[in-house]
Amino acid sequence: MKKLFFLIISLSIVLLHSEDVSAQTWELRGSLRSWIRGFTHSPNEIDLMESRLKLELISGMGENSAFFVRSFLSHDGRSDDEVKLDLKQAYIDYYCDWVTFRFGKQLMTWGKADEINPTDVLNPQDLANILEDKIIRKIGLFALKANWYIVGFDLETIWKPQFEAMKLPQPGSKWNFLTKQEMSEMPSPTYPSDDLDNTEWGLRLSKTISMFDFSMSFYDGLESIYTPEMIYNMQTGTMRINRLLFHRVRMLGADFAGSVKSIGIWGEGAYFITRDEDGIDPIIKNPHIQFVVGSDYTFHNGLKVNVQFLQEIITKIADDAERDKEEKITSKLGVGLPLQQALTTRIALPFGSGDAHSIELFCIYDLKDEGYLAGPRIRYSPEDAVVIEVSASIFNGKSSSMFGKFSENDAVSIKCTYSF
Repeated sequence: MKKLFFLIISLSIVLLHSEDVSAQTWELRGSLRSWIRGFTHSPNEIDLMESRLKLELISGMGENSAFFVRSFLSHDGRSDDEVKLDLKQAYIDYYCDWVTFRFGKQLMTWGKADEINPTDVLNPQDLANILEDKIIRKIGLFALKANWYIVGFDLETIWKPQFEAMKLPQPGSKWNFLTKQEMSEMPSPTYPSDDLDNTEWGLRLSKTISMFDFSMSFYDGLESIYTPEMIYNMQTGTMRINRLLFHRVRMLGADFAGSVKSIGIWGEGAYFITRDEDGIDPIIKNPHIQFVVGSDYTFHNGLKVNVQFLQEIITKIADDAERDKEEKITSKLGVGLPLQQALTTRIALPFGSGDAHSIELFCIYDLKDEGYLAGPRIRYSPEDAVVIEVSASIFNGKSSSMFGKFSENDAVSIKCTYSF
């Protein structure tokens, strides 16, 4: 696979320099990013030392078709492992006046909220590094997508024959938040078989009315995080995990985004119909609702303030005891993180010329479990195509909260990115 990929890139470079190929037909672009991150608590270990090369190949194949390839080559400077290849996207487009087809490995994004999107269920994520950008955390999947343009509406239809689960932190990782630290052994997940019954599909209908974009969506697929199947051990008198299963789930979603004068507002919500439709299975999460509402405002000096509120509501709850048990079950789609009620704030102030230089603060506060993450960042561009970022990640809160579990993971980092 790697040899084939490098062969494609090599041939593309040759074509780019060929006299017979127009510069408007082929384009190769990308970036090189170096990132180092270290913990601030003793013993002040280096948590990340990575170099990542992004390559994007864009081509027009004809009047109505094109293809796109995006890949990442990364190397961990703390080990002698070989360079890792992540072919993120590789698809072909065909378009005409009333329909556009996209076929191949791709990233698909639903939702209007900032970073936290209940309806963004199409691509699983690699959560081993939760501080990574979301577009890089996403895992590309093979899919057929068609956008139908009908009397002012955009109907998007998606069929995914390939299943991929969320990549979770290892049980012994300092970033583990889903599995219990004391569980030293876990069975391998039981993945769905590759047949038509296990394929996934979705629909989204979008329209712009005045200054607002609206959409409604439906998804029928598989949970991206496994559910443990527990059995009783007669010999020890304890419960143990028998299998890790991926159950079917359906989602009904809606979102909007727009502005009123200089104030931006948006909202996004999803209702998840799980396999436990009657709310009687203690292992499978009950049907539940996730929604986000937010707003932003930019002041005359360029200061931009963004605020969002997240809420998860679990339906068919009999009593408080059942509610406590249900809230401990991580949502398998949607937000994905174990948060029931949270507030996010993003404050950014540009300085110097243009938008290349900025001071930013991102905070997410867990209102229910009382924990928070604060992420200050400074971006500086000493010259065109070069961006340097210095940032910190500060965790705190109750030990039972997600962010409180990471209270020893406070870190500082520096990134340097060169784009070409």
